[in-house]
Amino acid sequence: MFRSLFVVSVVILFASLSWGGWFEDAVKGATENLGNRAVHETGDAVYDGAKSNIVSPKKDRSRKNEETSGNKSREDVNRPSVKSQDQKNVSKTVANEDAGISTENEKIYSKYDFIPGDKVIFFDDFSDTDEGEFPRKWTLKGPAGGGNALEVVTYNDRKFLRTRPGKDRQDNSREYIRLSNKGDLPEKFTLEFDAYLGTTEGGSVIFYVPSFINDESSIAYHNSSPNGSLLFTGEIGSSESSNTNINMLDNRVHHIAISVNGTFTKAYVDNIRVVNDPDAITRPIKYVGILMGNITNEQSENIMITNVRLAEGGKDIASALDTDGKIITHGILFDTGSDKIKPESQPTLKSILALLENDPALKFSIEGHTDNQGGKGINQPLSERRATAVKNWMTGKGIDSARLKCKGLGDTKPLSDNKSAEGRANNRRVEFIKF
Repeated sequence: MFRSLFVVSVVILFASLSWGGWFEDAVKGATENLGNRAVHETGDAVYDGAKSNIVSPKKDRSRKNEETSGNKSREDVNRPSVKSQDQKNVSKTVANEDAGISTENEKIYSKYDFIPGDKVIFFDDFSDTDEGEFPRKWTLKGPAGGGNALEVVTYNDRKFLRTRPGKDRQDNSREYIRLSNKGDLPEKFTLEFDAYLGTTEGGSVIFYVPSFINDESSIAYHNSSPNGSLLFTGEIGSSESSNTNINMLDNRVHHIAISVNGTFTKAYVDNIRVVNDPDAITRPIKYVGILMGNITNEQSENIMITNVRLAEGGKDIASALDTDGKIITHGILFDTGSDKIKPESQPTLKSILALLENDPALKFSIEGHTDNQGGKGINQPLSERRATAVKNWMTGKGIDSARLKCKGLGDTKPLSDNKSAEGRANNRRVEFIKF
């Protein structure tokens, strides 16, 4: 039987066009309300990105009263916590696995070098939007904006933005992030989001990072990436000048990570680098939008995304250490409510490790920080265990324990206001203070 290609198109639009007053300040401080309308009308299973098994949709439940760090869909609350005491006189392998990164995962992520931007411009996991509603931090006003209706749904205990299923399919819709800046995005920035990439029988999802695409149908059908755009599907990742084959049609939610420096762009699907192009992006970048849709008659209810994070790139860590005497990192990620380090934290950890290896006199106080979600009784000890886990990872790589101290500060020293999702994302961090 001919396999139909249902295409879930998620397009990141960086348009070199006039703003025309379409982008106002992002709505902040919205009252959290998870609502009662869960996605249970579909029988399709969706992968919880942190787990190795397929799970079925569940009804919405109240958020757990615990601080989260990193993207929620990549965290697994069922994994055991690491040991909080300092690991001494143990092999590097044992210490490393106790810190939450197995030897196998180290190998898998050995070529992954993505480091998130350190100042969040925009963040939305849709937790502040009621079930069935359109998120207030997004708009349909923009080039070719609008289309099929959109709604926030709960799927596998997480909020997603999806196109609303019709009788036969989910049609295209293009929506934009509300941004306050009126000019180009920062010279260095990162964009991340989680998305369902489809199945071998249901087709694949498509993502773009273009100037502006006038003919999305030709792009979708031909699997090309014209007009300076980036393209991601469950089968390929490409820019206008490059193409990488992948195999992600596995009924799972995957993480898309894009790093931009001027026009030079790197992009990843999970741990696989799919784009490395010096001229992939066209400047100036004034719009950030998403196209989600289905261009076949195949019915699907899984055209959806979540955890959209846009962040400005920061100083080089060596420069930050020289000028500020400390390094603030947002790239060390943990499982929810746990001190288990996630493998995608390796690029940030390795950059700090290199400084310690190159300067035997360098010493760090490792300080864990959380947002204000969960309360001090949870956040302070959790932040301390996480700082200890980072220390254990470093000592497992051969760094003398005497060169590292640990401290957990919880939510006592925020960098930003905890009233907004962007502020809370900025406050979840690990700092390395020179002493």
